[in-house]
Amino acid sequence: MKQISSFIFSLFFLAQFILVGCTSMQTKSTEKSYLDWQPVLKAEEVFQQTVGFSFLSVDDVGRLFWIENRPEEGGRSVLVMQKSSGEILDVIPKPFSTRSRVFEYGGFSYVVAKNWAYFVNLADQRIYKVNLENLSSAPTPLTTEKTKEGLLGKYVDLTISPDGRWLAFGYEREIPQKEAVNEIGLIDLQKTEQQEAQILSSGASFYKSPKFSADGKSLAWLEWNHPFMPWDSTLLYEASFDNGKLKDKKLVAGSNSSSISNICYLPNGDLVYGADFANKSEQSPENFNNLYAHKNGKHRTITKELMDFQQFRCSANKIFVMALKESESKILEVSPENGAVREIKIEPVASSVPVPFNEKFYLVGVMAKGPSQLLELDLTGKSKIIKKSSEQKINEADVSEAKAISFPTEDGQKSYGYFYPPQNSNYNAPAGEKPPVRVLVHGGPTGMTQPGFSKQLLFWTSQGYAIFDVNYRGSVGFGRKYRDALLKKWGIAEIQDVKAGLKYLREQNLISDKAVVSGGSAGGYTVQRLLTFYPDLFSTGASHFGIGNLVTLQKLTHKYESHYLERLIGGTLETNLREYEDRSPINHLSKLKSPMIIFQGSDDKVVPPENSREMAEILKKKGITYEYYEYPGEDHGFRKKENLVDSLEKEDVFFKKILKSQK
Repeated sequence: MKQISSFIFSLFFLAQFILVGCTSMQTKSTEKSYLDWQPVLKAEEVFQQTVGFSFLSVDDVGRLFWIENRPEEGGRSVLVMQKSSGEILDVIPKPFSTRSRVFEYGGFSYVVAKNWAYFVNLADQRIYKVNLENLSSAPTPLTTEKTKEGLLGKYVDLTISPDGRWLAFGYEREIPQKEAVNEIGLIDLQKTEQQEAQILSSGASFYKSPKFSADGKSLAWLEWNHPFMPWDSTLLYEASFDNGKLKDKKLVAGSNSSSISNICYLPNGDLVYGADFANKSEQSPENFNNLYAHKNGKHRTITKELMDFQQFRCSANKIFVMALKESESKILEVSPENGAVREIKIEPVASSVPVPFNEKFYLVGVMAKGPSQLLELDLTGKSKIIKKSSEQKINEADVSEAKAISFPTEDGQKSYGYFYPPQNSNYNAPAGEKPPVRVLVHGGPTGMTQPGFSKQLLFWTSQGYAIFDVNYRGSVGFGRKYRDALLKKWGIAEIQDVKAGLKYLREQNLISDKAVVSGGSAGGYTVQRLLTFYPDLFSTGASHFGIGNLVTLQKLTHKYESHYLERLIGGTLETNLREYEDRSPINHLSKLKSPMIIFQGSDDKVVPPENSREMAEILKKKGITYEYYEYPGEDHGFRKKENLVDSLEKEDVFFKKILKSQK
């Protein structure tokens, strides 16, 4: 992220390694063309001994919990605990894996109270409990396999009342051949028999994030309705809670033009929420997700900053925030009383939301030059490593560091991204040669990319590619106006931004004319759109579970995103069919000049495999060079190590074959 040249950082870290006696750094580099560099990691090594950390929480006695994603265990998601002694233990045994399928994307799939952990099991989506003092005992199911009607119930954002009796959650019932039903649900933890969810609130299209007040007398939650997504329009409700029942439900905040990102209660009963508002000036605090508080019918503004308070947690007397300013992470401590903001400087270049406990907090830190770390930090930012995502030894002289860039677009706006130059201590390129560039397009499209090390990036930059990771208009972390710039313009604005970014990098003499592009989901759509709309811009592209036909997607996609395209395209399929067809890459294959490689999971419900199969079939009929790979048992985003390795190897070989044929 830091806007300091890669050259300076390389010299700095080279000196560091020499000082500690790293003899490998003394090896003389070989002159080779960028496309002849060999990566410092093989594809197998990229996913070897590697885990992911997410969904951190701390219980009342200071035990830390997190979800650990393990590709080498078939993509299993494991609830892990660090005891106060420092000992780290798996909370759930094999074959259990905790992941919610609510909205298909899931969310927080566990909660801890006293000496019990409650979690959603991926395979059957039931809630189980496990005794933290007796981890050798098998988890016990608390919810029924199916509802009385024979429907599958799914659970997310689990939360427990302060007295430990009630477990509330976002609830989704799958109905065959029909749209799922979403509600706020509840079970009684005093009961010993398996339970079906008791419904607390229903009627809206979607629900999430139920939270109990500190005294247990109130419950708040977020809901929203079609055709909006939660970042477009969200409603915050609060109701009195008594003996498993709600009454006096009231709308606290939200409208069709404001979104609410997060909520939490302070011990004094203040309900804190983050909100932004549409159609505000770029210099207005309302354009950004700022903090507000509500109590007894009265609202007050806590912060008025020009940055997004994206995620936050409440402690006894502070609010701890992961804020985004032009996608740069900042860790902030906020006074709920006067809105005073103090930045806590940390080493990571990106991070998860800070989770406070007493005078310290925990987060996942993305590092500039090495694997991500699960960290414990004090209030000065001093950190202690709990665990690294990989213990694999990485030579920092081989690691390319991100440089934040911004550049003008065709229509006079500004867009953003990160640039990683090629880096490998074993090689240097011939004088005057510029590297090929691999463009990365994030998914969403209402998402973002952030800087930092990953072994996937190392695989590509160490074999001679520069990386351009784009935060096109529509990305998160730049305020509401920038995010809304993609409304009605998906398939237009973001591909213009990619083209403008490449133009800028070439004007800076950072890359050659050789470019490839890769993206997943919505990013896969943009890959296909770029290859068909700008046929001379890229030599080849890789679409991972991407979208070739918007009409097919609209007909087959799941409930959560079933109206997403209406705002991205500018109308429904019935009213704007021509626009859907015109922005579908599959209808412009006559312009396609570049070969394409396509990857797909057979069980994907977000972008069903029919989308990729349809594209592959037409490419085959038209005689256009392509490769298509579908992985059984994978859904939206691959999780199994063997498939992650295979898809990376195949993309690498495909790209090199095409680029070298064009020499």
